[in-house]
Amino acid sequence: MPDYQWAVGKGRLVTEDYDRSMALSANQVENELRTAICNLFDDADISPINDEFKEVYKIVIPRMEGNQQFFVCLKGTTPGGRSNLQDEQRIQQKAKYFNYAYDRKNEGNKVSCLGVYKHESETVFCAWNINPSMASPETPISKQIKITTIARALTEGFVQQMTGSGEYVCAFKREFIYFYLVNSSWIHNAPIFHLNDHNSEMIEEEDHLDGSNNVPEIGANILFYGVPGVGKSHEIDQMIVQERSERVVFHPDYTYSDFIGQILPRVIRKEGEVEGKLRYIFEPGPFTKMLKKAYDDPENMYFLVIEEINRGNAPAIFGDIFQLLDRNDNGSGKYHISNYDMAKFVYGDAHEDEIIKMPANLTLFATMNTSDQNVFTLDTAFQRRWEMHLIKNDVNKAQHANKQIEGSQISWGRFATVTNEEIIRFGEETGSSGDKRLGAYFAKISELTKEKFPEKVLKYLWDDAFKMDHYTYFNENISSVDGIIEAFKESQLEGDILRRVLKPAVYQKMLGQMVVSENMEETAAVEEVTGEE
Repeated sequence: MPDYQWAVGKGRLVTEDYDRSMALSANQVENELRTAICNLFDDADISPINDEFKEVYKIVIPRMEGNQQFFVCLKGTTPGGRSNLQDEQRIQQKAKYFNYAYDRKNEGNKVSCLGVYKHESETVFCAWNINPSMASPETPISKQIKITTIARALTEGFVQQMTGSGEYVCAFKREFIYFYLVNSSWIHNAPIFHLNDHNSEMIEEEDHLDGSNNVPEIGANILFYGVPGVGKSHEIDQMIVQERSERVVFHPDYTYSDFIGQILPRVIRKEGEVEGKLRYIFEPGPFTKMLKKAYDDPENMYFLVIEEINRGNAPAIFGDIFQLLDRNDNGSGKYHISNYDMAKFVYGDAHEDEIIKMPANLTLFATMNTSDQNVFTLDTAFQRRWEMHLIKNDVNKAQHANKQIEGSQISWGRFATVTNEEIIRFGEETGSSGDKRLGAYFAKISELTKEKFPEKVLKYLWDDAFKMDHYTYFNENISSVDGIIEAFKESQLEGDILRRVLKPAVYQKMLGQMVVSENMEETAAVEEVTGEE
C-alpha cells in the first residue's frame, strides 16, 4: 500500500500508510459539522434531508429577523483516488446529492459541498462548489484537494486553492464555518480579497465595507509609476488573481532569453536506460509560460507582472515581442510575430508554423520608480503601448502616518510630508530631474524604531535625495551617515533625536506643522527651539 501525505500539528506534513479503518463514519462526520455550527450558534438545527438524501444536511440558524438556512452535501475525506497522487484528499458523493443541492441553489438558497478532514486531533473542512451532474443518480462523483492546502489551513485558518476548472476549492478550520457558509455563493469563483465586494451578504446589522472588483475585463498593458514606497505593487495585487499570475523583476543583466525562453542542453533519460542522451530543448521564460496558460484557459484572465521595468533594458528584453503590445479594442493583439520555438510550446509540436498573437485574456502589469527614470530610459514608442497610471503619494493616508518615530515627537506622516517638501524645493534649486520623495510606505511601521529608521530612511536622504548638498537638510554637526546612526544610538540623551540630526529650520518646520493641530504645550516647544516669544 503506498504511503500518503497527511497534514498534522501546525501545518506539518508527514508520510504514512492509510488504513481504511481510519475513515470517519457518517456519524462522526455529522458530529464534526454539529460541533462547528453549535460552537457558534447553540440553537442551530442540523439534520439530514431524508433517507434518500442522507448525506445532504439542512442547517437552520435562528435569527432575529427570520431564519437562515443552508444546504450542505457532507462527507469525510480519504486520501488518494487518482494514480500516483498521494498528496491529495478526496470525497465521493452520488450525483443525485449534488443535483438536489443545486436545485435548492436555484431556489435562492446557499449550498455547498463539504468534506471533513481529520487526522489525529486536527480537523479541517474542505469545500467545493456545487455544480449539476449529468451522471446517473447513483454514480459517485469525486472532488479532490491538495494536502498542502489543508496544511495551510491549519496555520492560516482559511485558504483557497485554484482547480483545473478555474474554480477555487477552500479549506478552513471549524471556527470559519459560518464565514464560509455565508459567502459560499461567490467564494469558489473569486479570490478571498474580493470579500468587500460581497460584504452585503454578511450579517445585515454589520456595516457594508467599500470595495470594488478591479480585475480587468479585457487584456491590457498597464504601467504604474510613482515614488519609491508609494504602493505600486500593492495596487497591482488588488487587480490580479494570484493563482493566475507570475512576477518577474527586470534588472541590468536580464535578457530576452530570460524573458521569452532559450534553447538549453538537457540530458534526457528514458525509462530503463542507464545513461541519458543529450538533447537541446527550448526552456520557456515567464512571458511564454503565461501566454500558454492564457491560450489554454480562454475563460479566465491571466497576469504577468513586471517589477522595476526600467531597471532593465526593456526594448532589448521584449525584442520582437514588442510588436505584440499593440492591442485591439477587445484586448487581443493587433499584430503577430513568428517564433517556432514559442509556437511549439504554446500550441504543440505539430504547430510550429502558427503565428504568435497576444490573447485578450493576458494582461501585463509593470511598475516604475520615478526616482530611477535615468537607469534605462523607456522610449516614446514603448511607453505609447502602455496605459500609464500615476500612484499618488498621499503620506497622510498611510495606516501608520500618525505613528511617532521612536525617540522623537515627530510622526512618520509629519516627517515624510515636510521632508518631501524639502526634496521638491531642493530639486527646483538644483535642477534635479529624479523624483526622490519618500513614499507613504517607504518605511513600514516596524522600521520607525531607533535601530532601523536611521539606516532605512535617513541614510537614503543623505546618500541620494540630498547628496549634492547634505546641509540643506541635515544639521551641520553631522559629517557622515555614521554620525546619524551614532546619534540614534545615543538615545539615552535627553531631547528629540531628530533635533540633533536635522537642520534646525527643517526640524522647526516639522514642529510648526504639529502646532496647527496640536495643543499649546507643543507651541511652547517651538518657541523654545526658535527663540521666539
